[in-house]
Order: sequence, then structure tokens, then C-alpha cells
Amino acid sequence: IEVKLSAGRDSFRWESELPVGEAIRLDAPQTERWVERWHLVTSPVWNVSLTGLSPIFEPQQQNLIPVWHPWPDEGVTLSFGRPEAVSGDTVTVKRVQHESSLGSRQRTSSLMLDLECSLGGDFIIELDAEAEVSSLNLAGQSMPPRRDDQRLIIPTRPGRQSVEIAWRTADQMTTVAGIGSVRLPLPGSNVTSVLQVPESRWVLWAGGPLRGPAVRFWGIVVCAILAAVVLGSLSHSPLGRLEWVLLAIGLTQVHVGAALVVVVWFFALTARGKLDTEKVGSWRFNFVQIGLVLLTLATLGILIVIVGEGLLGDPEMFIIGNNSSRMNLCWFQPRVGPELPEPYVVSISVWFYRLLMRFWALWLASALLRWLKWGWHQFSHGGSWKRWFRR
Repeated sequence: IEVKLSAGRDSFRWESELPVGEAIRLDAPQTERWVERWHLVTSPVWNVSLTGLSPIFEPQQQNLIPVWHPWPDEGVTLSFGRPEAVSGDTVTVKRVQHESSLGSRQRTSSLMLDLECSLGGDFIIELDAEAEVSSLNLAGQSMPPRRDDQRLIIPTRPGRQSVEIAWRTADQMTTVAGIGSVRLPLPGSNVTSVLQVPESRWVLWAGGPLRGPAVRFWGIVVCAILAAVVLGSLSHSPLGRLEWVLLAIGLTQVHVGAALVVVVWFFALTARGKLDTEKVGSWRFNFVQIGLVLLTLATLGILIVIVGEGLLGDPEMFIIGNNSSRMNLCWFQPRVGPELPEPYVVSISVWFYRLLMRFWALWLASALLRWLKWGWHQFSHGGSWKRWFRR
């Protein structure tokens, strides 16, 4: 095109079209009458490869648009091609929250998903065939559930969206109870599983993904029994091995500091019974007696607390890990397959614990009478009190 600029005119603009082809060749003419500057703006439906003169990118532009400032006889070849499709999923499950509340005759479950969809379509979740879906929310809007046997069909749209599902199943409470089976159409990430146990159950064990609750009670019991066997093996031990073991099992329900107070009480009375009162001054002797009285009161208070918590309170199983507690067990797994994790819990009625504690309390009552009688003999050996001053 031949361009002529009249007087006072400094620009001329035109638009043209080129037939679609595989390449375009741009060459700067051999002339000194003008300079050229090339800009390339392409649609996302094209891939462009450049051969020849390298472009620059102007910093004041918001988008990275290649720009050329060619010298005469310099050029560039632009090759065009369609982007090749990459096989893969059109839906990404970014977060999963699976919760289940156990009941004596019914289990209530919920599932929350964060989805990222590039295309709209049906998202199919497989649940228990006998599950009764009570609610279904898609992007904050309630919608009627569409079921095909055990498959729940959820229509999704492009973009990020959340899905919330709630359902009920008629599952009775058993010794080993799980969270329930749920299958997604593709793998998921950031999966949290929560199992809520009723207050009337005594949790004995919990299993599931590696990052989850740990029942430390059994390890503490083993350590307590080993410590009791060692204490019963001492030559000057006031109790036998069996008595130490039974006492140690009950002391697992209190802090280790309180348990040490009870152990110190026995050995303090044993040492008091072997004390030569004639060689001890009145001040020191009286302070020892006062300390034994205070230690006895503390020991009796600790034993009363243990009996009260055992008969009326809840068992302390020392459950920790991933913000878990006795009634709320939480697991986390960063990546899972289509099947969601199925953690489980082993539990029995809490009345078994209270029945065992009742037998332990009866044994403690009979043993405590013997211990107090023995303790009084140790306490009053050589006298119970000395005058502070002699005339």
C-alpha cells in the first residue's frame, strides 16, 4: 500500500487481513526514508514460534506483547499452530471434609468438597445404597438429590464451587465402628476425616491415616505396671507386687505428680517407722510429724478424687494427635485415591469402665483400712509428738 501524508498530517492508519497459514515472514525494507516497528498480538487459540530477529517487551505494556525494531534487511518468521490438547481430569478436588457422628441406632454423616472445574458435567459420588440423603447444597444453593442406586449425581459448572452433602444410615453402634464408605470419581487432596463418638462409649483404640489420634493409655498402663513391679521388688517396700500393680492401674487416671505423692507417702511412713526418735531433736521430729500429716491428707484426697472420677466421671484415655479428644477423633491425609479413608474406633459402653472402677474402689477401701492402721503404727513409733521446749 502506498501512503502519502499531506501537509500537517503526521499519521495514517489502515487494517488488512491475511489468509490463514502456517507462517508469516516479516522483512524490513532496504530504505532510509522510514523506520518500522512491529507488534504481535495473538489469540490464545494459537501457539507462535519465532525464528530470526529476537523481540523485546515494552515495560509500560500490561501484557507481554513482543515488539521488534528492525534494521534494514532484518526479518523474523512467525510460525503458527493450534495448541495440542493434554489428556487429564477436568475436575480437581482441592479439599474434602468427611464427618460421621455415631449413635446407638443411627449414624449421621456429612461431606464437604471444594471443587475446581474447567468444564461442567456430572460429578458422581458413591454412597451406601441404604443411605438416606437429607440435604444437598451446591455453591450455597439447596437442590434436590438425584440418585441412581448408590450413586449420587451432582451437576457442576465451570469454576470453583463447594458441595455439601448430609445423609443418614441405620447402623447400630458396635464394638468396632467406622466412618463409612465414600467413593469419589477421581482422587482428592487435603482430606480430613472426623469421627464423633458418643459420651456413653469408652474408647479403647482408634485406627486410620498416619496423622490422627493416638490412644496413649495402654502405653501408660504398661509403664505403670513395670514401675509397680520394680517398687514391689525393693527390700524395704511396704506393699507387695500385686498391691503395687493394682494401685498403679488406678493412679493412671491422675497426673503423674499426684501418683508420685501417693508413692512417696508409703516410703515416707516406712522411713518414719525406722527412725530413731531418741537421736532426733524435738523441732526436727515435730516437723517430720507435721509433714507426714499433710502428706497423708494429700494422699487421701488424691484417692478420693480417683474413686469419684472412676464411679461418676469419664475414663481418661490420654487421646492426643491432630486436635483429637475422647469424643472427637480427627485424621488428615494429603492425597487419597477415589476411595476416601475409612478410620475406625474400638469402643465399649462406659459402664464397663465404671464397673471395673467399682471393683477397684472396693479393693481400695479394704486395702486403705490396712494401710491406715499400718501407717498409724509407723507414725506413732517412738511417740507422736515432742514438747518444743524442756524445763
